[in-house]
Parts: sequence; C-alpha cells; structure tokens
Amino acid sequence: MYVRFATFIGFLIVLGIIFQSCVPASDSKAKDQLLSLADPITQSIHEYQNKQQVDSLMALFTDENKFIRQAAAEAFGSMKIKGSGRKLKSLLKDQSLDVKSSAAYALGQIGGPSIENTLVQSFIQKDSTVNLNNIFNKTILESIGKIGTIEHLQNIAKVSSYTKEDDLLLNGQASAIYRYALRDIYDESGTAKMMELLSNSELGDDVRIIAANYFYRAKDINIDPYKFQIAKQMQNDPSADIRMACAASLAKTKDSEIETILMNQLKSESDYRVKCNIIRALSNYNYENVSKAISRSIKDQNIHVAQLASEYLYLNGNARDVNEYRDLTANNYPWQVQSNIYKAILRHVPNRYVNTRNIVFEEIKELYNNTKSPYAKAAYLKSMSEDVLNYKAIYNLAKDSDLPVVKTSLVEGFQSALESPKWGYAYNTAGKNRFAKGEIASFISEISADGDAGQLAAIGQLLSKEELNFKSLRFDYEFLNSAINKLKLPEELESFNFLVDAINYLQDTTMSRVSSTNILDINWSLLEGISDSTSATIRTNRGDVLLVLKPSKAPGTVANFIRLAQENFYDEKVFHRVVPNFIAQGGCPRGDGYGSLDYTIRTEVPYDSYNTAGKVGMASAGNHTESCQFFITHSPTMHLDGNYTIFAEVIEGIEIVHKLEVGDRINDVIIHTL
Repeated sequence: MYVRFATFIGFLIVLGIIFQSCVPASDSKAKDQLLSLADPITQSIHEYQNKQQVDSLMALFTDENKFIRQAAAEAFGSMKIKGSGRKLKSLLKDQSLDVKSSAAYALGQIGGPSIENTLVQSFIQKDSTVNLNNIFNKTILESIGKIGTIEHLQNIAKVSSYTKEDDLLLNGQASAIYRYALRDIYDESGTAKMMELLSNSELGDDVRIIAANYFYRAKDINIDPYKFQIAKQMQNDPSADIRMACAASLAKTKDSEIETILMNQLKSESDYRVKCNIIRALSNYNYENVSKAISRSIKDQNIHVAQLASEYLYLNGNARDVNEYRDLTANNYPWQVQSNIYKAILRHVPNRYVNTRNIVFEEIKELYNNTKSPYAKAAYLKSMSEDVLNYKAIYNLAKDSDLPVVKTSLVEGFQSALESPKWGYAYNTAGKNRFAKGEIASFISEISADGDAGQLAAIGQLLSKEELNFKSLRFDYEFLNSAINKLKLPEELESFNFLVDAINYLQDTTMSRVSSTNILDINWSLLEGISDSTSATIRTNRGDVLLVLKPSKAPGTVANFIRLAQENFYDEKVFHRVVPNFIAQGGCPRGDGYGSLDYTIRTEVPYDSYNTAGKVGMASAGNHTESCQFFITHSPTMHLDGNYTIFAEVIEGIEIVHKLEVGDRINDVIIHTL
C-alpha cells in the first residue's frame, strides 16, 4: 500500500525517502528479550528517569535489545527536559518500529527548534508491511500536532487518501488536528476534515471520539457550517462519548433551531453525562427560552445534572425571576443544589432590596450553622459571599473555623465578591472601593498568621490578580513574606508558588517559583509480584471500585499508591472535588485540594491516553509535583494526555464512580496480590 502524503511534507522532503537505521542494532529475536519490572535493566532505566540522568539513558540508545532502547526513549517523554530532543533524533532511524514510535512520541512531548522538521522527514512514505509502519506514522502525526506550525496543520488536513482500512493513519490525522486545537491553532480545512471523520459511521469510535472532542475543545472555531450535522450526531449516535462531546460543542452557536434541538434532547437523553453537557451548552442561549427546561432539570434524580442546572440559574439568571428562585428554596434539595439557588438569588436580587437580601443572607447563615458537612458549609459560605455588602459578617462567621475547606472557602468567597459585577455598584466611588478592599486586605493579613496552606494558596491567587488591583492600595504586604517563610516544602509547594506570584506582583520582586526538592525513590520491593494484571479495590461509602494497575507504564506512581494503601493512608479520606462529567478527585490529607506529603513523585507519561471513562490519574500542580491525590475520569478527557500520569484503570464499578459526590469517603484501598 502506498500513502500519498506529498501535500503534507511539501518542500521539506522528497517523496519516497525512507531512513536507514544509524543504530548498530538488530531485531533478532534472540537479542530482543522482553523486559519485566524485575529485570535490573528495567529498574535502572526507571531510576535514570527518576533522577533525570539523561546521559545514562542515552548510553542505552545503542543497546542490542530493542526493548531497552524503547524504554530509554519513553523516559524522555516523561522527563520533558528542554533541549534533550536532539539526543533522540537518532532513534527515529532505528530498525524497530516500537523504538521509532517511542522516540517520536517523546520528541512531541519535548518540542524545540528543528524537531518539527525532523518528525516530518521521518514519516515513512512506502508502507510495505500493511499497518505496521503506520503505528509509527500515527505517532509522528500526533507529535507534529503538539509542536507544529499552521502550515503543517493545513497539509495534514488536506490528506484525503486514507480509507477506513487506514485506521491508524486516520487516528493520527485526527489526533494531530486535535492537538493543534489544544494549542489554539486552527484552520478551516482542519475543521472540515474533523466533520468528515465525525460523520463517517464506517469509522471506528476511537477516531470519531477524537473528532467530536475537537469541536468541544477547540475554543475559537466557527461551527456554524456544521451545526446541524453535529446536532444530528448528538441526537442519533449510539456512543454516549460522542453525543456528550457534540452537545458541548453546540455552545459555540446560538441558532434558535439548535436551541430547540438541545432542549428536546435534554428531555429524551438517558445518559447523565450528555445531559450535563447540554446544560453547559444552553448557558450560551437565550435565558428566557431555556430557563424553564433548565429549572425542570433541577429536580433530576442525578445529582450532577441537578447541580449544573442550579448553577445555570446563578450564572445566567436575572432579577425578574428572583421570586421564582426564592420559591425553589422551599424544596428539600441537596446542599449542592440549594447553595447554588441561594447564590443565584443574592447575585441577581438588586442591591436596593435590602430586606430581601438580609432575609436570604440569614437563611443561608442558618443552613451554614446547622449542617455538619464541611463541604456544605463551604458551599453556603460562598453563597453568602454573593452579598458583597456583607463581607465583614462572613469574615466574622468563618474566621475561627478549624475546618480546612471552610478556611480556604472564606478567602475564595472574598475573591468571588470582588469579582462580582455587583461590587462596582455597591462601592461606586474610588473612596468606597478603596476602603472596602483595604478592609478585606486587613482581614487577609490577620488570617494569614495561622499559616494555613489552603488559605495561603487562596490568598496568593486573590492578591496576584492584576484586575483586582490590590497593588494600588496603601497597604503593607509584608505579612506575605512572613507567611511564605512558614510554609513547608515540598508538601505546601502549591501554596508557596501562589504566594510567590502575589509577592512579585505587589512588591515588584522577581522571586522564582520552586519545584520539588524531595523526589521519592522508587521502592522496587513494593512491586515484587506486581504486574499489569494486578488489581486494587477502592472501597467507598457508595460501593467498591475495582482497578487494574499499570506498573509497566508508571512504576514509581504504582509503588507510591501501594505504599500509601498498605499504610492505610487513604482510609477515611474524601473525594473533595467532583466536577460533573469530568472527574472525581480524592486522597487529599486536608480535604480541600491543597494537601500533600513531605515528598513528591515524578510525572510518568509514556504513551497512553485518557480516551475512555475510568482512567485513574495523578493530580498535580505541574510536572513532578504529584504526591497522594488521584482522580478518576467520568468520560474521555484526552486534553490531559501527556501531562497527567495514568497509573490505573477502572474495570468494575464505573457506575459507583459516576455516583460519587463531594464529601464521599474512601473507606480503604486494598491491593490484591498473589
């Protein structure tokens, strides 16, 4: 089979070039022995990666065993060290397609001058081995999508010779266009190609899901020429993964017919994830037309749907319907819904309605005082923060709380108030505005003395926002220097770096952010008897979730997870963050997302994808900052690929994952060893 690709490579290569290997290695089966985690060489490669020892890894590029060369190449994709790409170029000429593919992936992860052209020139023109070479070509295309220029986007999009049998090349083509979109690089030819792929029912779902997510994730594309085709896919496609992405993408148009289609689909749709994305899309349509349909969804039995529907009222409501929102509060809705309804009331009720505002404030305050859930308290605190005239009362209510999530939410509430459109109406002179902001700065200064990591992280984010202009106040921000010096590294690294941002902005300094200074060594003894068929159970208050671990992909992460499980670290931890139709995240020792341990582990991202629901990944604040927090996906989230470690996958109990709510508990984690 010959693949016509001249339109892609243009002037950069001559049609028919096939590079010969510069590696004196052979694909002899006698030499190419599979590696296992127990092999010393395998452990050495991961140790080199863990210690960022580039030269030691490079020394393996000429090893006779292709699996050793491949593992060494994969390590570079996880390390992502700038400037290291030139060291990998020789492996693009390796005799082994596996080695070549791993090198191509790593080069896409690293980027840098000349790498794009090197990848283009390495694309194999003549495929005499059916699909084997296309494994490599697919990786080349996706890597170009991560680092390439718009010229190559246009060339990739114009290729029309791939048939349904060329599934790997189609996957690579779609992945490339999608990766370009994640970098905000678009071309109409790319959008047209993705529509062609999405609507071709003869293609596999893997390609079509990428195309559907392109329309969802590409921020600035014009979907008007394709809106009815996308709507048709949302209505009729048998794959919920495709329907949900199509639903979300329809937020990019405001066509009245599409509006009707979305509302009808909201009524008939059976998958809660699609409903969630329809509600998100309807936020961009006419409130008067869709608000009734959204209000009905507040009663949905699925908490995620109901939560997003109530949030819609907060984000899109108006003053005329405040009385209707007041009526909704009489229902016994879960706190996730009730808090949003109250937020909607305080956001949209005019400031001049002093009595209404005060009555509502007191109602929320009573809910805050009566609930035992720290997450409900935090939500009600944020609801009260919508009353921009009562920031002092909110401060007095929550300043002495010993609940980390409440302490963090207090500062986040200040930020919500300051960013509210009602702030400018309430404090409509320079003097009023300066006084109110100064009082909040004073409150922040007082609570910073506690040294609470979550509060300090929120303080750093608040004070560094240029649009809030705290720099204009005549205020002494020396308290930030005292606070940052009390933080412990690396466990409070995220808070430290947020304070660095604030200090640099407010004091015109050039302090550098820090990375982890205590990377955990891989404990290989914990991986004895562990393989890619080893399972683990997360026991929650809602039921059990069974995972299969991926030690060959992420040995350091798996060893860390096993150690924490064996030490009962996860017992009684909570899922502190649940984003409807995105993720459920847990494992934070504080319970507010700002907790960590006194070490970090390396990011491990060899080629893998968040292309299905149930992928288990590590939360991070940047490369190599992972520790104990993990998340489980609700749906394909391929925009996370290459940046967030995947160390396990759900094989049973995905329905439990979909039921998880903020505050649900991990009873324990059990590792199933032989």
